[in-house]
Amino acid sequence: MGDKKLKTTSVEALWDEDLRQWLEDYISKHPHHTTDVLSRSYYIGEPRPVLDAYMEGTLFLPSASGGQGADKQSCGVENSIRAFRESVEGTVRHGYANTFVETRTWFQFQRACATAIDENVIVVVYGKPGVGKSRCLMEFSSRNLMTAPIIILCSRNITTYYFARKLARALKLEEQHPTAPLEDLVAEKLKRYPRPLFVDQANYLDEKALGLICYVWEVARIPVVLAGTKDLYDLFITSRLTQGVRAQLSSRVALHYLLAELSLPEAKAIIKRALGGLATDK
Repeated sequence: MGDKKLKTTSVEALWDEDLRQWLEDYISKHPHHTTDVLSRSYYIGEPRPVLDAYMEGTLFLPSASGGQGADKQSCGVENSIRAFRESVEGTVRHGYANTFVETRTWFQFQRACATAIDENVIVVVYGKPGVGKSRCLMEFSSRNLMTAPIIILCSRNITTYYFARKLARALKLEEQHPTAPLEDLVAEKLKRYPRPLFVDQANYLDEKALGLICYVWEVARIPVVLAGTKDLYDLFITSRLTQGVRAQLSSRVALHYLLAELSLPEAKAIIKRALGGLATDK
């Protein structure tokens, strides 16, 4: 019994077994995300042999015991895996991990995203705040895509120039250029290495930023999903845009998709999943 306890303590000191088990479970649930796929910079970003050795439990094992003897302090693989875990599950300390519930919004969102991916078109998805648009973007990415999308989160303060810089940064391009050259750099990079573009809270973009997206799409013909509130939809049909700009944007959007509001049973299911045993029917 004492030997078994000593062995367990030794293994736990070598690596985070809960984290290793999570990665194993994640790959089992998402077989399209092999260690080769996860090694890409927009996922975990660690070399495939390192991930394979970590999965096998040999990465930090001493060479005398048949392992690779990697130094845990200098090897950043566990930090990279934790960052990836947080990106797909949400921040654990805020209670968001493992809270995803398949609602009507999710199934509608899947259909809209699949249209964008299958047809390489621009799709506008809109609905009231709180229906789960942001969470659905992350879930669709992890469940269905081998190539990670570029996900840009917008805010009230975003400008066209900063939006262009965020795109460039996501593509690991030099971002210290004026807007027009950045447009060309982003479009050409995506033309050579296509990736879907998901823009969250796109209702905060102005017509120039939307025009930038249309230009990138014209050059690269990548799937684009614009998610936001009804304000986003209104941009395409109201007089806030000039007639010419509105026509240009609308002609490039293949689908406007209105998401359903959460029903009471769906909201209760999400809350119960988040609170666990603390939740009551009341």
